[in-house]
Amino acid sequence: MEIPVIKAQLRTKEGKSSTKKVRKEGNIPSILYGMKEQTVPLKMDAKTFAKMLSHLEGKHPIVKLEIEGDAHLDSPAIIKEIQRDPVNNSIIHVDFLKIRLDQKIHTSVPVVLVGQSEGVKMGGVLDHQLRELEIECLALQVPAHIEIDVTNLTLGHSIHVADITPPEGVKILTDPDRVVVSIHVPRTLEAKAATEEEKAEGAEETKEAEEEKE
Repeated sequence: MEIPVIKAQLRTKEGKSSTKKVRKEGNIPSILYGMKEQTVPLKMDAKTFAKMLSHLEGKHPIVKLEIEGDAHLDSPAIIKEIQRDPVNNSIIHVDFLKIRLDQKIHTSVPVVLVGQSEGVKMGGVLDHQLRELEIECLALQVPAHIEIDVTNLTLGHSIHVADITPPEGVKILTDPDRVVVSIHVPRTLEAKAATEEEKAEGAEETKEAEEEKE
């Protein structure tokens, strides 16, 4: 797996006025932290980063940071958090978490449902309760997402974390008893089933009464 490279520069000043200036220059203020080392303030070209981000998969993609003028700070890192402007959705800050490729990390990945549930075909309502899983694995083994096939999921049944088989090398840390997805029976179907059951019981009682008369 080839790790995409992000080129960045050191920021010599911090604070609100400094970050505003960085953004006006067409850059994104960011920080690199982790591995019990001192936090490093950075900046990178906004257009270049946005273009690269559109090609990256997963919630926390792995990149390699190359720091201009300070090669000893170059490091593989996870894009841990991206802050966006609430008005125009532009990227205003990025947090990078420094990692080692030979050590396992804890992160989260999205849950993606595939297939059309039998329970939904029968009129049930699909409830996707858990949308992310906490996992542990080597950085280069982090999947973009974990798929769950709901094709055979029927009315009133659920899929729990314990039912998921993770990719090789990946350990799921989320509580195994948590429900990931379930198919609820709508009240209309419950009422219909109850009515049909009452009718069946009534018919059985009538039959028994007639047999006693005979």
